[in-house]
Amino acid sequence: MRLQEYLHTSPRWARSALAALSLVGLIGLVAASGCINGESIEPPPHDGFVADDSIKAAIPAAGDVLIAGGADASNRSLATAEFFDPSAGQFVATGGAASSRAGASAASLSATQVMLDGGFSGAAAIKNFSLTLTGYVLSGAEIFDEATGAFSPAGRMAVARMGSTATTLSNGKILVVGGQDNLGDVLDTAELYDPAVRKFIAANNTMSDPRMFHTATILLSGKVLVAGGATNLSGDTTSSADIYDPASNSFTPATFPMDHQRAAHTATLFTSGPLAGKVLITGGVGGSSFYFKDSSAEIYDPAAQQFILLSSFMNEPRSLHTATLLDDGSVLLAGGFNGSVAISGGVLSGASGLISNSAETFDPNSGDFTCVGGFNTETTRCNQSMSVARAGHTATLLATRPLPHRVLIAGGIGAADPAAHGAALSSAELFNPAAGGSFSATGAMSTARALHTATLLR
Repeated sequence: MRLQEYLHTSPRWARSALAALSLVGLIGLVAASGCINGESIEPPPHDGFVADDSIKAAIPAAGDVLIAGGADASNRSLATAEFFDPSAGQFVATGGAASSRAGASAASLSATQVMLDGGFSGAAAIKNFSLTLTGYVLSGAEIFDEATGAFSPAGRMAVARMGSTATTLSNGKILVVGGQDNLGDVLDTAELYDPAVRKFIAANNTMSDPRMFHTATILLSGKVLVAGGATNLSGDTTSSADIYDPASNSFTPATFPMDHQRAAHTATLFTSGPLAGKVLITGGVGGSSFYFKDSSAEIYDPAAQQFILLSSFMNEPRSLHTATLLDDGSVLLAGGFNGSVAISGGVLSGASGLISNSAETFDPNSGDFTCVGGFNTETTRCNQSMSVARAGHTATLLATRPLPHRVLIAGGIGAADPAAHGAALSSAELFNPAAGGSFSATGAMSTARALHTATLLR
């Protein structure tokens, strides 16, 4: 069925899935073409837009959460930033970045600094039932300083990247992996940011596969597990994984691949308990020319150097969801897209599914997934527990102060009704794990954001 016919004959829930995927397309997961706006575009020298220095920045404190960039309700990338103050339960605007970014990656550079790198700067538009991206992928990076509430330049990567990952290593350097460049190519390269010289240094070799919308997880050994991802814009995903070793600044292919091909999945390291040192991989989408939804999960065991598929499944498929390690050792899996996507010749040709308004937890002691608020036998998925359905949002475990053990869920694309037309959200809510877990609304962000970054300030 042609996409135009599909849109006019399909129910509202299918159309809402396309709305979600249109924003995902802003950073290349479901791109309508293999390049930006039909051609590669060279960014200007400043690599983005100039921040307004006339606005005095509010200063955050340790324990606040920095929210930066993303795409707004008009599918335009944002340069603004704000922080969540747990004491007040409110978001406060702070200094803006020089470049607007959607699908950027962020990592802590120090106790008081956060680096933001790459991303897409521009806008997305649907015309004649295809997606057009107007803008460019960024190679520049910026550093947010908690002490001043301002961003400053942090150098430039050798290659522009969006849909990459950024991981803080034990030596204080930041590893930036994969992503898509300005030519529509998915990358198998990585770069290392050294704050001592404020420069990016190329890794000594490439990964076993190009990757975007993969995961990068620092292990207890200090090495980094890089797993899965989309390998091109034609709908191909991979089950392969690589191990990055900071000592040699190089990658080694994992001994065994994952059991499933995955992109837009999550990876969570257990730091204690029965699965200490192991990594939980959940959900995502996988396939070739068709992204199939996935409710499966597997565990990576660094000692055995292999992935083990769990016999238990999530209660519903999820991609572009969040996974947060809670203080009790369990993992909160929230929201996401529950559906499948067809791609033909690199062009989106169909989509069906729902954006999720539910959450569930994984218990490492039993290996079971349990719905927050119970399971609905009629819909065969978890009951609604979040205030709105969300995908492409952020989830951040708060530290101490007035809201210990709770998780801040912010923004994303969605709506109060999973079957409604999805849009970028300004709303936020808090998850309280007590008594089985519950969500409650908190203050809204100053602007709607999806595919933004969220970083806990120390």
